[in-house]
Amino acid sequence: MNHTKIIIALTIIVGLIFACSETEDNSALTIPSFVRFNFLTNSNNEPLVYPEVNSGVIPITTFKNSSINTLKIPVTLTSYTLKETVTVDYSVSSSEDNNVFNIKPTNQVSFQNNQLTDTIYVDFNERWTTEQNIVLNLKSVSDASINIGNINSEAPNDTFTINLGTIETSYTFPENRIEITGEMGEEIDFDVNFPNGYFSSEIENENIFNFLKGFDYTLTPLNLGENKTSITYRLTLNEAINNDDVLYQTIITLNDTENYNATGNKNLQIVKPIKTSRDNAINIASNFYDLSNSFHRTYVEHWNDFNEDGICAWQSTFAFTYPVVVDATNPNAVLYDDMGTVDTSDDIYHHAFQIGFDSPIATTTTNSFNLKRYFTNSATDRASSPGFNITPAIEFFPENGTSTTNGTILVIPQFLSISGKNGNSYAFAISGEGTYQEISNGIFELKFKLNITNDEVFGGTITSEYRLYNTSNYTDPENITTTNCVTKSYTL
Repeated sequence: MNHTKIIIALTIIVGLIFACSETEDNSALTIPSFVRFNFLTNSNNEPLVYPEVNSGVIPITTFKNSSINTLKIPVTLTSYTLKETVTVDYSVSSSEDNNVFNIKPTNQVSFQNNQLTDTIYVDFNERWTTEQNIVLNLKSVSDASINIGNINSEAPNDTFTINLGTIETSYTFPENRIEITGEMGEEIDFDVNFPNGYFSSEIENENIFNFLKGFDYTLTPLNLGENKTSITYRLTLNEAINNDDVLYQTIITLNDTENYNATGNKNLQIVKPIKTSRDNAINIASNFYDLSNSFHRTYVEHWNDFNEDGICAWQSTFAFTYPVVVDATNPNAVLYDDMGTVDTSDDIYHHAFQIGFDSPIATTTTNSFNLKRYFTNSATDRASSPGFNITPAIEFFPENGTSTTNGTILVIPQFLSISGKNGNSYAFAISGEGTYQEISNGIFELKFKLNITNDEVFGGTITSEYRLYNTSNYTDPENITTTNCVTKSYTL
């Protein structure tokens, strides 16, 4: 029997069960109940964690595991009704050292009417050095009328095998830039994410950070060992950095270590910007986003010669654009939503003068500054190339701090992590500046230069010209005569 026939057969069984009305005598049903392993994966072969489901896939019986995260294995009972709790005993065997892992609950799962799936948890205590396997077998059930495994001989799913392959552990910063106010004793928290987990003993005794300190602070882990997917660190400012005319910055970089590779965002900037007097009521940034439309975009014209025909021209593109969420203490914070309560702790604030570019889809990226055209062979998913999303990206400085129509802009200096499909990862430093103006009622035009620096890929810095608009109802910009023209794509 092939998998399609199995699914059809199970569908018929479930349909017959639920076709019975509440008034029928269920004891007359002769369709047997059965218990089986119900381990599902997504298209990337990543486990789906119950209650996640995917009706387009069938349970698998073998899984190759390269992660040290807890592995969760669902066991499901198919039954119309249970008169009492049902228990199922299972056995565990391993080809190697059982000290590598521990499993709970021990040798037994249970089911009730309102809980027809139980989960076996496999925790890993240390790194395995050789490839091995762990085999789980459903052995017996407390109700003799319930069958062990599916009602077929082709795919009973009464055995599940975990093949322990080569361990792949990495870490990354989920963000690349944090602004602070600079007060003595100020505390900020940031995370380091471990997609495939970590062992505390390997992190607490390892120098995972490199520091370029621009001010004095103390760094403390808050939850080391409490979970396997992230560690929160608290940065406490040991001095007041309160000269408003000076930009203060420190950079924390993730090191590659023997056991953990730094991926995605490897650099985290902690910045206290130069303080500029601006009227928050102007809220220039709000002209560039619309939170009622998650696919709202700004429109970009980029001066380039990517087709390499020797002629520079404007190329049209767009990026999905969003506000920058800040704390209430930010000097440029404007209240966006009080959540309908008098409790101020849940209030949402936006930066009055900053916008960012991001994708409305959690796993993908947008085309900030047309950066995807700079490269060939680039990975564009969020995990590999978070630098294609830039938040914050642009900051506005109204003329005299009060103009509602014009002023200057800054491309916020930061490091962008972008990778090739071959896995090579690079940090690109960006900066830039320009002007903005309301060119007609409600239509803003930004004119600016963008500088991108990477010695390995570009051999230094390249600069190009941009025009950005908050609506598609703009007149095409006039051609310009400038050497600030990108003339090729670069292979990563």
